[in-house]
Parts: sequence; C-alpha cells; structure tokens
Amino acid sequence: MSLHLHAVVRATHQLPDGSSFRLVELEDIAVVVSEHPDGRALTEQEAVDDLAGLCALLPGGPVVPLRIGTTAADETAARAAVHALSVPVVRNRLNQLDGVAEMHVRLVFDEDTALRAVHDESGFTGGGADLAATIAQGERIARQIVAWRRNQADGMLASVSAVALAVAVLDPPVHTEEHRAFLVPLGKVEAVRDGVAALNGVTAICTGPLPAFHFLDLAPQQPRHQDQPASRWGW
Repeated sequence: MSLHLHAVVRATHQLPDGSSFRLVELEDIAVVVSEHPDGRALTEQEAVDDLAGLCALLPGGPVVPLRIGTTAADETAARAAVHALSVPVVRNRLNQLDGVAEMHVRLVFDEDTALRAVHDESGFTGGGADLAATIAQGERIARQIVAWRRNQADGMLASVSAVALAVAVLDPPVHTEEHRAFLVPLGKVEAVRDGVAALNGVTAICTGPLPAFHFLDLAPQQPRHQDQPASRWGW
C-alpha cells in the first residue's frame, strides 16, 4: 500500500468530517494523503472523487493541489516530495491563496448565430472566384467566428472579471464554446454564480468553488491561455 498525495495545506487545516484523507506534517504545512494500492492506475471515478475531495478541503483553508495521481511509498517519501517543491514556495502560495478559490465558467454559443453575426459584420460574398479563394474565405470566416465568440465572452463576463483577482482563458474541448477560469475571493462566489445565471443569449455553466489549479503562479489581472491541462482529466 502506498500513499496518494492530493494537496498541500497548513498543518492546522481541519479535514472534512468522514474524509479518507489524513495529514502528513512537515514544519507548519502538511501534505494531504490517502491510502493507495500499489501499482494500480487511477480510475475515472477515483479522479472525480479526488476533485470532490479537494473541493471539500476548501472550507478549512487554502489548498495547493498536487498533480492528480501523484503517489509516494510512505510518509518519508511524501515529505520529500514537498521538499522537492520547496517548502518556502509552497508556504507562500498557501498565503496567497488564503480566502480565494477558482471558478469556471463555460459559455456555449449557437453556431448559426455566430455565423450570421460574422456575415452581417463582414459582408462575405458567399464564394470566391476559384477553389483557393473559396477555401481562403472559409478560413477567414472560421477565424472571425472564433474572434466573435471571444469578444462576446469577454463582454458577457466583464462583471465577473471585475471581481476576479486573475483570469485564465482555457482551451475549450468544443469549438462552439468559450471557457474561463476566475480566481475570486470566497465572499464573491455567489456574486459570480448570480452573474453567470443572469446571462442571456448563451448557455452558461458555472462550476466551483475549486482549488486554484490554474493560478498557482498567481499572476494577477493577467488573462492567459492554459495550453496544457494538469492531467488527462483536465485539472
């Protein structure tokens, strides 16, 4: 039996009642661990449970999530893994994440609406003089639809961005969607949910609060693209 390493928290962190987690302390911080059978790969359900467990940790204080599926042979190896990350760096990140969480917003746009909007704005003729010109115009239309969705999302989510400490533009799995991650104070979580629920003309899904997977470098007020997810499950 080995240990599954989930996150780093303060040593005084209160674990949720009934949790399978326990703390392996290292100075004033601790790594959150659970028992993990040797040599067995993480299942899809365990990945979902892992995220749910990390979310359940948030009320107890700041959480620095570790890459999903990280394991250690024993408590000594778990402490060594945190040492490899640098205890002062992790401690600083915990301080910076105190009182904040990540919220995800997914906007699903109607493709016909996007196409009509781009056509009306650009006045495309519907075809070129030859095949190459037709292909080139199709590529321009596709690029302009992407830009239109991005601009629409920026405008719709301006009020959410205004209360966020940082914003990350995430690569959506479907081309008709726009995804954003926001680092927000815990006291603003309901305001974010209400703002997303009030959006019109788009299907909007709000998820969170989550651990700050996309903000561990904590670059405030700098929107950025998240090119590579932290795991094959997307966090």
